[in-house]
Amino acid sequence: MSLRQVRAQKLKSFFSLLGIAIGITFLIAVITLVEGMNRYVREDFAGSFFGVNTFSVIQRRQVNTGEVDREQRARERRNPRLRMDDVEVVRAAVPNALYFGYSAATSGEVRRDQYSRRGVRILGGSPQYEAIHGWDVEFGRGLTSVDDRQALPVAVIGSQIAERLFPSTSPLGRQVRAAGHRFTVVGVYEAQGGLTGSLRDAAMLIPFETFQRTVATRRQEVDEILIKVNRVDEMAPSMAAVEQALRVDRRLRPSEPNDFWVQTSSDLLDAWETINNVLLVALPGLVGISLVVGGIVIMNIMLLSVTDRTREIGLRKALGAKRKDIMFQFLTEASTLSVLGAVFGIFAGIGMAAIVESATPLPAAVSPVALAVAICLGLGVGIASGIYPAGRAARLDPIEALRFE
Repeated sequence: MSLRQVRAQKLKSFFSLLGIAIGITFLIAVITLVEGMNRYVREDFAGSFFGVNTFSVIQRRQVNTGEVDREQRARERRNPRLRMDDVEVVRAAVPNALYFGYSAATSGEVRRDQYSRRGVRILGGSPQYEAIHGWDVEFGRGLTSVDDRQALPVAVIGSQIAERLFPSTSPLGRQVRAAGHRFTVVGVYEAQGGLTGSLRDAAMLIPFETFQRTVATRRQEVDEILIKVNRVDEMAPSMAAVEQALRVDRRLRPSEPNDFWVQTSSDLLDAWETINNVLLVALPGLVGISLVVGGIVIMNIMLLSVTDRTREIGLRKALGAKRKDIMFQFLTEASTLSVLGAVFGIFAGIGMAAIVESATPLPAAVSPVALAVAICLGLGVGIASGIYPAGRAARLDPIEALRFE
């Protein structure tokens, strides 16, 4: 009966569905994208950014979770920059590390004849930098210790740079120009794609010594020192050894805080967890406003329906229908409208998330919990918005209702 009523009053049903459908659409789209980001950050991004079983030493923390006060941030900004002396101190502290590396970076334009690419990450990396991050070379070769020792003007470029600067020819053996210097391309990295694509696809790696003699504006300084250990259980003791060695070298008193920062992927995951919690609370809350509006629309439409069907209600009561029967009938109609709106919203939300995923690097993952929540919300809004119209219909006097024109 409820479905027949929906078909019989198509325009009213459409407006009743619209508010709920819009609210559920954005709810599903938001939760789907947040869930996709959750999986991506935990499974891919953190590993791509830091590497597996890897920690790094940097000048100051890069990821904040909102727990750092202003005074501490100001103190961290005064931390001295890392230098090659620090590299040797850290190297001595972890003699059994699987890989040890260091790097410095800048950004700029890379050119080849009439072709150019702006915003390129120009990295100066030590010989084991690629191994630490797991960067695989698709064409040509990676950098070697000989390249670094002799400060050769060679470079390995990301796939995006190769596509932009060499659209119809192989980049191997050809020269590119960056920061006023020429470099010979010896390799092209395998395309990474996704949100972390800029870390490798839009990067150019040159030997650290070459970077120091050409691109660097500050000599003998590094941006980060990277240590990759054999197993995850070696992380904590290795980090403690590095921290202790640097504190001793910098002559820090026991009461003084570190003037450097040791970070792992857990720092990024903690920061994302904070952001994720805010998104999951705030965004659905904002979407809930749309559901409230949709519920008000359903209530008004049902009140109009009660008025239009007053004679029908009187006839039903005259034939023996009780108040609970009338109330159940209108509650069922309101819930049917709301659940249908939720179903349409689910499909629209999944479609919107799929469009965002295909058009942008943002991933999307459909959560079964989100689908169940959407259906329950639709049913709840339908019941809540139908209670008053259903109660009003149930209280109608059958004689007065039959006289209604």
